[in-house]
Amino acid sequence: MLLETLLDLSSGRRHSRYFNQTRSHYLFRRIRIIALLLALIQPAWLLVDYLLLPADMLESIAIARGAAATACLVLASWTFKRYSLKLAHMRLAILVLILSAFQTVSSSLLIAHGYDSTVAGYHFFPFMIITMMAVFPLSILEAFCFTVGMLLIEYLTQLFRGVSGSIEAVNNLWLLSVLGLIAGWAAVNQLNMLLGLYRQATRDPLTGLANRRQAMDQLSGDMAQSREQDKPLSVLLFDLDKFKNFNDTYGHAAGDIVLQAFAKVMRKHARKRTDLVCRYGGEEFLMVLPGMDAIKAQEVAEAIRISCHNEKIKTPSGERIGFTTSIGVAELTAVDDIDSILQRSDDALYKAKDSGRDQVALAI
Repeated sequence: MLLETLLDLSSGRRHSRYFNQTRSHYLFRRIRIIALLLALIQPAWLLVDYLLLPADMLESIAIARGAAATACLVLASWTFKRYSLKLAHMRLAILVLILSAFQTVSSSLLIAHGYDSTVAGYHFFPFMIITMMAVFPLSILEAFCFTVGMLLIEYLTQLFRGVSGSIEAVNNLWLLSVLGLIAGWAAVNQLNMLLGLYRQATRDPLTGLANRRQAMDQLSGDMAQSREQDKPLSVLLFDLDKFKNFNDTYGHAAGDIVLQAFAKVMRKHARKRTDLVCRYGGEEFLMVLPGMDAIKAQEVAEAIRISCHNEKIKTPSGERIGFTTSIGVAELTAVDDIDSILQRSDDALYKAKDSGRDQVALAI
């Protein structure tokens, strides 16, 4: 269990496409809020500059602050593909670069005018940036890259200022490393908490598959993406044959074992981080296959149906029994909405059941 948790937190490679979309939007919102706050704080800090800095520096610093504030506003206004994890990482990197660039420019101005960069709080910018990492749900690898990036920027700044290797410079790097470790731990905990809440809200507790609410949300998004990219999408609707009679004969505990065994079969045939596998309700299951037409989807359905023949579950009473499933297949059409594609797959499912069960039927 501990190893599984560490692997889940190490990077985003093990996360489903759907969780990555959720995390991407979470990152988008937090980056946007921070960018807006910084856009307000930058000009507000001019009063501190006015009180602490010489008059001949105020215009240059004001221009630098204005540029940083404008860049933060532009970043906050960038709402394109808020569910993309790659763009979420890019937004975070841009935010760090904006703040680091301002810190470098302002320190250069201070040094050029004969002032130390510790005046007016400019010295604390790198520490503020690295502690900011704690508010984002980042994986261990992402937090490590964030920390190493900040250390590299600080080291290059020290080289530029000609203070590299001094006691103060080494102390700053050491302090940044410690803060990075603490902030990184907090960021990973944020990810762990978000992952736990996501699973509680979107998973069926018995099978571990997505629940119906999650499936409807993701199907809506997949349909929109399918149309945007002009790619096919297919839906498979499953029903375990004579499941009520099975429960009446062997008991609900045995029925639960069948549901779990069937969920395992579905996961085995689903493409990782691409297909959505869901417990639709009771003994009904749903699989969404983005980028797959009805012919290929029918092949997947047939493979699942045959795999069920090879599955034998052991009931609490010690009997070993099998189970079968009927499957309806529907491909997204130009006029389909969620209700219509599900209705067509349901019609195909009933066609399969009416034809004798343990069959795959294609929607018209």
